[in-house]
This record gives sequence, structure tokens and C-alpha cells, in this order.
Amino acid sequence: MPELRFTSTLTDRHRDEFFRDGAALLKGVLKPEVVKKLHEQLLPIPEWDSEKRLNLWMQHDEILDFYLFGPLGDIARQVFQSPQAVTSLLPPTAQLQRDFISTRSHNSTNGWHIDRTECQIGDQPSKFLSTALARLSVPLIAEGRVRSTQVINQSKYAAAMSEAREEYFAGKSMYRREGRFERLFLWDPNINVPVLPGLNLNEDMIMETWMEPGDVVLFNTCLWHRSPPWVGPGLELGLHPTFAPSNHISHDPPMWSDTKASWCLTDELAGKTIGEGNSSCFPYAYPEDKRPKVGSTLTLKRRPIGLPRHLAFSWVSVQARDMLRKLYFLYRG
Repeated sequence: MPELRFTSTLTDRHRDEFFRDGAALLKGVLKPEVVKKLHEQLLPIPEWDSEKRLNLWMQHDEILDFYLFGPLGDIARQVFQSPQAVTSLLPPTAQLQRDFISTRSHNSTNGWHIDRTECQIGDQPSKFLSTALARLSVPLIAEGRVRSTQVINQSKYAAAMSEAREEYFAGKSMYRREGRFERLFLWDPNINVPVLPGLNLNEDMIMETWMEPGDVVLFNTCLWHRSPPWVGPGLELGLHPTFAPSNHISHDPPMWSDTKASWCLTDELAGKTIGEGNSSCFPYAYPEDKRPKVGSTLTLKRRPIGLPRHLAFSWVSVQARDMLRKLYFLYRG
């Protein structure tokens, strides 16, 4: 991997956009040679091999170094220390939570969703960065442009609420709007906007921009978002790490939507803030004295798959919630 020890400054404008609207475009964060090297390294991974497309840092030492020593971990640290965030008084902090590769081709997209694995409390505005996590999406393109992740604007989303608006901005929004609009749950993933009870969303609320090589989109994973439709003509590859502050509490993921156990959770960490231990399950980008050394190969203790009871209860819960909501809208409409 080319030289990684460089940083990227998060400006006041970036902070205002992220904490007001939920997303910000960061121009020219990565050097062209870094993007090219990442593309070469990740392109051979088969599209069908989901296990190898999750948590690449567990499988590739160079990817781990890229996250911890490159600009993405430094950007996450700056986000968590922003004055608008509830984590602003923490010492410099950023720990890697998870990552995955996205692939788009032949008009493919995924449906609107809020990430179950990261947002286990429900809808959360960007300032609640102990429960709403920061994702940095990187398009791996050598030239040309691609469309960014589509995100529902946080300010407009809140404005569409009535009685629940104050609860939302207080971080106490209920989990009732959690779900996915994808083929797996009998939805057409190409619906224009999420269809949610009590909210009237429209296409003017969608944030999207064109991205060039080296650009990064920072967004709140607890906002409704989806991959944009494919532009073509070639395969569009993206890398998507999520970072967490040291006071984030990690729980067992909903195994039905994350059957490959992409979280690294051991029993001794369950229900505790991830910064309490020095577990390689959540490697540090900051503080610097807790980072692994460059080129480290981490020995991980993790559940390879969810326990049967986790999978069963999660499947029932997710299926019931999403199917009942679909029936509600069919009879209502």
C-alpha cells in the first residue's frame, strides 16, 4: 500500500453539513495511487462471496493499516470531537467498527434502509454519535465519476414529522421506523423514497452528489439511505468502513440481517463500552498509543456465526415487522 501517514482536515462547512443534514462530501481525501491500489486488491473478490466482502480488515493487513493510519480514521476522530456532537468532550477517539465492499452493475441497487447492525436504538440524529455511527464511503474508481450513496436529508426528514420531531432531536425516537425496502421483504427496491407511517417523504429530500476518484462521503448510518442506481458501463466498486467512539456500546447484532457475524463481539465485551477493553475486535485509530503496529496481524476471537436462538428470534422479529408494515400500506392505499 502507498504511503498512508497523511491526514485530511474536516472543515467547519463539513461539520455543519453533517450535523445539520446528515451527510457531507469530502473532496480529494485519498491520493490517486491509494485508490488504484485498493481497487486492484479488492476487485478479485467474487461478488457472490459475502463472507470475504465483510470485515476486510480481518483478512487483509494492508486494509487494516489503511483504516488506522490513513485519513479515514483521522476524519472519524475529528467528527467525534466536533462541538456539535455528544462525544465532543471525549479525548481523541476512533475505533474501527466494521466494513464491507459494495458492488453495482446492471442497474442494481439496494432498497432504502437504516443499518440494523449499527443503529440498534432506532432513528438517531447525527449529533448522537455514541449511538449513531459515522460511515465513510469510498468509491474505488480510477477515472470518471459515480453517484454517491443516496441519503434522506436529516433536516427535511425531521421537518416531515409532527409530534415526534422533538423526540427525534432528543435522540428518543422509537424503533418503529426501522426496516428495509428490498426484494427479500417483497418490496420493489426502486421505490423513490421510503414509505413510512406518519411521514410524507418526497424526492426533494434525497441528498446525492457526483463523486470523483479520491472523494469520500461521510454520513450518519442511522438515516435512511441506499446505494444509487448503477451508472455503468463498468463494475462500480465501493469500500465502506464505519467508525465508533470509545463510549459506544456494542450489542449482539440482529443475526437475520447479518448472518455472517460481521461484528466481532466476545462475551466479555457484551454490554460494555468498546473503549473499556483493548480488544482487537475494535482496533484503535485513536488514541495513537493504542494503535496496533503497522503490518500487524490481529488474532481475533469472534463468533463465526450467530447462535441458533439469535438467528431464530431475529428472523421472526424482522419478518413480522416488515411484512406487517407492508400489509398495512397495501390495505391503507
